[in-house]
Amino acid sequence: MISHPPYALYIRGPQKQIFELADALGFDAPMEALALSIFEDDPQGAIYHLQALYPTEEMASSTLRRLDLSPDLEAFVSQLPDEDWVTKSQKGLPPVEAGRFWIYGAHDRSKTPAECPWPIHIEAGPAFGTGHHGTTKGCLIIFDDMLRAGEKFETILDLGCGAGTLAIAAAMALGIPVEASDIDPDAVTVTLDNAKQNNVDDKIKAFQADGFDSDHLAGKTYDLIFANILAGPLMGLAPEISRALKPGAKVILSGILDELADKVAAKFEAENISIKKGPSLSGWTSLKGEKRTS
Repeated sequence: MISHPPYALYIRGPQKQIFELADALGFDAPMEALALSIFEDDPQGAIYHLQALYPTEEMASSTLRRLDLSPDLEAFVSQLPDEDWVTKSQKGLPPVEAGRFWIYGAHDRSKTPAECPWPIHIEAGPAFGTGHHGTTKGCLIIFDDMLRAGEKFETILDLGCGAGTLAIAAAMALGIPVEASDIDPDAVTVTLDNAKQNNVDDKIKAFQADGFDSDHLAGKTYDLIFANILAGPLMGLAPEISRALKPGAKVILSGILDELADKVAAKFEAENISIKKGPSLSGWTSLKGEKRTS
């Protein structure tokens, strides 16, 4: 874990270009980012901004040079202050309804519907996955559909947990222990903090891991895996995700640009996982997978 605030590569531009850059920075860049965040930058959703975090200024600057961006994109590198703009940019985000889940900040607590069974309090913070992004919302919608269908789960992993929203949702809805991992140690801290404020801290076990490279995950199998990452890393992890699923177990995949959904689905189909497309939200597709029994 770095002892100083990380350096941010900031890029602002049209939705399609920002989504493509996010996918590349998460997997194909010369130096993979520690963490990525993407936010809408105008009410119409045409302009987005992206932040990729690196431990040193040289790593961030080198990545920017190698990207060779078009001149119509605004881009620069700066070190994050103690109160970074990611947190500021999330202030005032409206509540999100995803199936029977309701994601809200403290400023919107009073708006929570009385009949909502699973309200989840997630404050703005540096970790990705607050529920306001289409990828997290897509996962929650698929998960809620599974619950409505009566599917049962005893062992669950939130792989690349970000703010821990999916792990918290599972622990809250099912009342069972859930494991959560992320390559970013800050995400682990945020997940544990969010679990505490949602009164499921006794059910969330969060730890740092680069994919499945962790003693916490060695040899384990699960009934359900959430993997809300990006298309490139998901395809790279497909064999390990398949091995970590019990026969008949389910996986919810997201962080996938619409145009890459078929490619990701084919990769998982090749790993003995049948795939069905879930919702497409703001240019991102979520997938539901089931490990074949033979």
